[in-house]
Amino acid sequence: MFNEFKLMKNNKMLIVALIAIGLLPLIYVALFVGSIWDPYDKTDNLKISIVNQDKSATFQDKKLTIGDDLVDKLKDNKKFTFQEVSKETARKQLKNGKSLGTIIIPENTSKNATTLLDEHPKKIHLETQVNPGSSFTGSQAAQKAIDTVTKTMQNNVREEYLGELFKANKQSKQGYTDTSNALGQMSDAEGQLIDGNNQVTDGLKQMAPMAGAQGQQLLQGNEKVTSGLQELQQNNNQLKSKIDDAVQKQTDVHFEKANKKALNDIEDVDQNNITKVDHYGETVLPYMASVGLFVGAVSFAAIYPLTKTMNPETRPWRQILGKVFLYVIQGTFAAILMSLWVIFGLGLDIENMGHFLLVGIFWSIAALSLTSLLVLFLDRVGLFLAMLVLVLQLSSSEGMFPIEMSAAFFRFIHPFLPMSYAIQGFREAIFTNAGHFSFGFVLIALGSIAVVSMLLQYLTLIWFNKRGKPLIQMSFN
Repeated sequence: MFNEFKLMKNNKMLIVALIAIGLLPLIYVALFVGSIWDPYDKTDNLKISIVNQDKSATFQDKKLTIGDDLVDKLKDNKKFTFQEVSKETARKQLKNGKSLGTIIIPENTSKNATTLLDEHPKKIHLETQVNPGSSFTGSQAAQKAIDTVTKTMQNNVREEYLGELFKANKQSKQGYTDTSNALGQMSDAEGQLIDGNNQVTDGLKQMAPMAGAQGQQLLQGNEKVTSGLQELQQNNNQLKSKIDDAVQKQTDVHFEKANKKALNDIEDVDQNNITKVDHYGETVLPYMASVGLFVGAVSFAAIYPLTKTMNPETRPWRQILGKVFLYVIQGTFAAILMSLWVIFGLGLDIENMGHFLLVGIFWSIAALSLTSLLVLFLDRVGLFLAMLVLVLQLSSSEGMFPIEMSAAFFRFIHPFLPMSYAIQGFREAIFTNAGHFSFGFVLIALGSIAVVSMLLQYLTLIWFNKRGKPLIQMSFN
């Protein structure tokens, strides 16, 4: 039962090797995850070239310099390093990786912007360039920055035009109000004329019998004047009423700076995500932690002399107990070391610390049991199969991308790979509501893999005790 520990007692370097193997997952996580923990916080080191060929134009008696304005604004940007260069320099820098993207502002940018309210408006054509072959991730970051820049320019142009339209509408509204007031004054004056003319008519009616035919004609002419004034006043009042209606419709419509700003940026999106991620490395950690522990298990199976303690004189159940204790101790040691680094080295805020530790321990023991079974059962062929399982898990365990984005073969083998459950378990422990499986199911799955692997090892040991040799053993002369 204690053959494994006797072997280590007599071989001190084996203990050193096991400690080194236990450190492998920690080193794997520390170096890989640590190197990409927060890459988007360092985008200010990324360079984007600007080629400004724009020439100024005139719009509403104002000088329009869209290209220069954009360059001035980008020079104050703290997230990326924007550099103004020639077109040839930009091309060379993008080609040799000294910049991640280029924005080319054509010479007719400002001129085309002045035509947006013309009968035949012209679009502003910008040219953007990235180099995905040089760095796909970098080019994605650059493209996102470039898209933000082009949106900023669109907003600036839109704001300029909205300002002019608002100014015109305010002037139009004021003009209507002034016209209405003038028409009201005219109507009052016409009313006074009508009243005065009515008095004249009354006087003429008294004079008409004495003045004869000429008096009658004068009276009729004055009555026509009164009728004309009344008609003019009526038309004037109708026009004023229509203008007042138009002004009334604009009473609750405002053309101030706040309205212009609101129209230029109408979106206000509330992000209510069910999980929170502060650093990019947090999303990669479940994958790398799972890989690191499995790499440690493969290293253990490659270095530890699993067949050295196989003894036909020792009962199989005593031999398997010794190996089980070894896997539990080694697996727990590796998982705890890695977890301590994640907690204190990376400073990761884990939602459920206990769950994280348990997933690590269960997965580490399961990985050790599985890889050891392959080596114990098939010797060096088993070690090759363990490496093959590792490669399959790297490609099909849904570590970096949703499994739905993978080819049909990888989607098919995904449920049969142990690491698929370890990754989901780590995600659930770190974030909660992020794993596809419940925590209990993950532990059952990983525990089952460990138990089945140990039972198969027990059967392998029974075979050895009966035959006196392993099922497969490769030897070289």
